[in-house]
Amino acid sequence: MVHDRNDAIEIGRLDAFTEFPAEVMLEHTPYWLVRTSDGGYRLLLAVCPHAGGEIRPMNDVFFCPLHFWTFDVKSGVCLNDPGERLLQREVVAKEQRLYAVGPLR
Repeated sequence: MVHDRNDAIEIGRLDAFTEFPAEVMLEHTPYWLVRTSDGGYRLLLAVCPHAGGEIRPMNDVFFCPLHFWTFDVKSGVCLNDPGERLLQREVVAKEQRLYAVGPLR
C-alpha cells in the first residue's frame, strides 16, 4: 500500500525499539507498538473499547483493569469477546524509521 508522506507520522528510529510492546504517544494519544506475527509492526490504541480503561501489558496479554478484559498482544483481538478488538494504526518502516500511516481503525 502506498501512502502520501503528508499522512505519515514519524514514530521514531527503528533501532530505538528493542523491546515490545513499546509505549508510544502520538498526537496526545497513547498506543502500544507491537511486532506482528509476520514480523511487521502495528500500533494498538492503549484504550479499552469496552469501558475506556487504560490498556497495560500483563504477562503475555494486554489487560484492562476496569472490567478485566484481555487482548492478544500482537493482534489486539479481545480474548473475552473475539468480536471486539483494540483500534489500530498501520505502521511502515522506511529508511530505518517507523511511521504511523492511515487512520485509526
